[in-house]
Amino acid sequence: MPATNQHNEQASATPNPFPEPALEYGENPARFLVEELSVDDGEGTSGELMLARIRGLETIELCGFWLAVERALANKESREPRERVERAIRERKAELEEHGEGLAQTEMTPADRRAVAAERDAESVAVLVDEGGEEVSWSRQSGAAVGASR
Repeated sequence: MPATNQHNEQASATPNPFPEPALEYGENPARFLVEELSVDDGEGTSGELMLARIRGLETIELCGFWLAVERALANKESREPRERVERAIRERKAELEEHGEGLAQTEMTPADRRAVAAERDAESVAVLVDEGGEEVSWSRQSGAAVGASR
């Protein structure tokens, strides 16, 4: 049974201003965008995790979603969107427009990565073997080891 009176710094729910797109993209940018941006004094992340995540955005569309979430959070908190966050998102968007979508490290677009993954989709060639090296059927797994792990 879960404890009901434990202290949890993240007990308050992370806001999710756009639940449908969050489901579509598989992430809620507010998880990162609720961080404070401050000078790093060694006492926390100072927003660096948020900025690192922005540098890893893979599509122009996702940049737009992050920008919308930053603006929605600012509106909810009665403040202006943070210039540093907006600038980081705009810079990432410009980089994607110039070099193409996808992660810069791989120099592959999401479509390229899907194509490569489909090419690699191969049938398993692993076999089970007994102590003597003889192949064992998968239905007789007791005491067998995968051949590649020998």
